[in-house]
Formats: sequence, C-alpha cells, structure tokens
Amino acid sequence: MDLLRLEAPRTRCTVAPEAGGRLLQLEIRPGDGTWLPLLLAPDDPGRAVAEPMAWGSFVMAPWPNRIAAGAFTYDGARYDVPPNLDGHAAHGVAFDRPWRVEGASERGCVLSVRFDERWPFGGGATQRLTLLDNGVEQRIDVHSDGRAFPAGAGWHPWFRRDVRPGAEPRVLIDAGEMYEARAMIPTGALLPVAGESDLRAGPELGDRRLDTCYPYGPSGPHPQGALWVRWGDIELTIASSANVRHAVVYTPARAFCVEPQTCAIDAFNLDARGLAAGVTVVAPGRPLVASTTWRWRLHP
Repeated sequence: MDLLRLEAPRTRCTVAPEAGGRLLQLEIRPGDGTWLPLLLAPDDPGRAVAEPMAWGSFVMAPWPNRIAAGAFTYDGARYDVPPNLDGHAAHGVAFDRPWRVEGASERGCVLSVRFDERWPFGGGATQRLTLLDNGVEQRIDVHSDGRAFPAGAGWHPWFRRDVRPGAEPRVLIDAGEMYEARAMIPTGALLPVAGESDLRAGPELGDRRLDTCYPYGPSGPHPQGALWVRWGDIELTIASSANVRHAVVYTPARAFCVEPQTCAIDAFNLDARGLAAGVTVVAPGRPLVASTTWRWRLHP
C-alpha cells in the first residue's frame, strides 16, 4: 500500500489514500526525542482496508455516523442506502473507498473521492490536510454534480488510551445537553447531561461507556465550543469551523473516539421531521465546507 508521510519537527502523520483517505497515524514529539502515536493503528496498513471502521481517523461524508435503517426522506421522496452497522447505514460512503491523490508535499496533501452507487445523488468530496508544527489542519468539501442533496460531514478519530502509560485519558466537551437515543438513534429530544455523560469538567474516561451525541458550540460560553483530550501532561485541542456544532463521544474499552461533525446522528430523518439537526443542502456551486484543527501542547 502506498502511504503519504507528512513531517514537521514536532509532529508527523501517515496518510493512507487507499484506506479511505484516512489519517492512519498522528505522532507527536513532546521534547524527549520520542515519537508518541496518538491514534489506534494496525501493524499492517492493509487491515485498515479490511476493517475500515476500526483504525486511524477517517472522514465521514456525505453523512456522519448513522442513518436509521439506511432510509431517509428528502424533498418528499424516500431514499435508501445500504446498512453496514447494526442495521443502520454508518459513516457515509467515503471511509471505505480509495481516494485519489491530487497533490502532496512534505507538509500537506489534497485527496479526492467520487461517491459511488450507494449514494443516490452522485457528487464527491475533497480533503485537504496541512501539517503544523504542533498539530494538523483538516478540511472537507462535499460537492454536487448537479443534483441538490442533504449532507453532513465529520471526522472519526480512534484515539489510543495508553499515550501516557498510567495516565487515564480525560475528555472535555462544552455541552450541557445530549440527544436522547434509543438503539443508538436519536429520538429528537435533548436531555441535560448528567453523571457519566457530563464531560464539561474534563473527567477521566475510566470505565464509562458512552456512544453519545452532543450539540455544542454557539449555545455555550465559547463561540465555537470547546473540545479537548488529555493524556497526563499532553493536551490535544479540537477546534473546528462554526458549522461543526455536534460531537459524538464513543468509549469502547480498547480506544476512544471524539468525533466533531456538522450534524447530529440520523440528521436527515430528524430534519424531515422539522427538527434542526445541522443538515446542509449541497447544490452546484454551494458545497458543504467544514474544517477541524487539532493542536497539542504540554499541559502544566
């Protein structure tokens, strides 16, 4: 498998165009000369092709997370996309396809993908990654070929729990509410966070098991919300464009995910019910453009 390697003095990453255009690994060098990997990645990059939901960090487009039962209504018509996770259609149609390399340099790359027959509207996406000395900027453009369609996008990183051995990861999300869900699908109601779902103080993850969607951003004290992850003295902040107003936190035992995204889980169906869920209508000349920047620092 051909890989792209981007490197700065204190940060480097490996991109796998053939494996869904994903960021296969993000490594930092905090000062002792040792490179620390932040993402869960297989020893054999080919496993990221065989098990595309399980590794690295991948773009979710033209929708993030799940569409209930793989069916939704748009503009009065029903559309179906193939279910691929517990009876639902998950993570779009770009994470499990090869992306084309449009350009690459020591510190950046541009990748593109055409949506395949699973997405009934056509279109595609362009991804731009730019390496910083202390992080990485990521941008996604979802565009139409001619037909308007509902869209969303996001990023699905698999973070390691053992970046700093003995230091339990902490996660902060500046969100006072979460979506009520049944069988992983939002009902449309918002509930106040409480107990294990309350991440406003940046608690240790420990054995809490979350698969929770949070609206955050303009309603909180920070204009674009606040997301960060800490492993002991290492802090990774996740700052995104203003249209990234939702985040999913997923915490299985082997790793954890903090997923910034433009819309809620099952947003197309929520939108069809008249509920604001962050859906963007993409049309010729009107792409969905979203970005997220991850920066690390040593936390006192």
